[in-house]
Amino acid sequence: MTSGRFRFPTFALTFSGVLLVASGCGGPSQGCIDCPPIEGRYGLALDPGTLPSACDGVQVDLPVGPIDVSRQGSDVTATLDRMTLRGTLYATYDFNLVGNNLGQEMDGGTRGPDSALLSGRYIPAIGDGGVPRLVGDWQGNYSSTTAGNTRRCSVTRSFTAAHQ
Repeated sequence: MTSGRFRFPTFALTFSGVLLVASGCGGPSQGCIDCPPIEGRYGLALDPGTLPSACDGVQVDLPVGPIDVSRQGSDVTATLDRMTLRGTLYATYDFNLVGNNLGQEMDGGTRGPDSALLSGRYIPAIGDGGVPRLVGDWQGNYSSTTAGNTRRCSVTRSFTAAHQ
């Protein structure tokens, strides 16, 4: 028979441990120290798919690339179809980049997403003649306003990008 009086401290200690690991205290969320050479230009290939029904009535222009990547330490900046994305490269070769077009003037081309997330992994070249790649997921968030009503939708696609 248990009284239950030890449940809260146990939960509090477990929750504190999860927070420490998630905040980078020895966990995988620390940026790389000896970072891989991710910088360069990559050709983008999004996996095919259909648009979610929430995108009906919203203009969705998927990115076509290329992705231009630069790095300073573990800080990574990428440009994809005129959107600048910023984020971190981790010791595991994983990366997360986010960006938005909100409040920016567009130069007459396709509008693209309001915001985007690019998360994935850098795969180094293997063997002679191998080409480094980026693989992961791209997510774009779109909106369209008609007659005062705003519709929003999100599109996710897996991607592969080979170094050019």
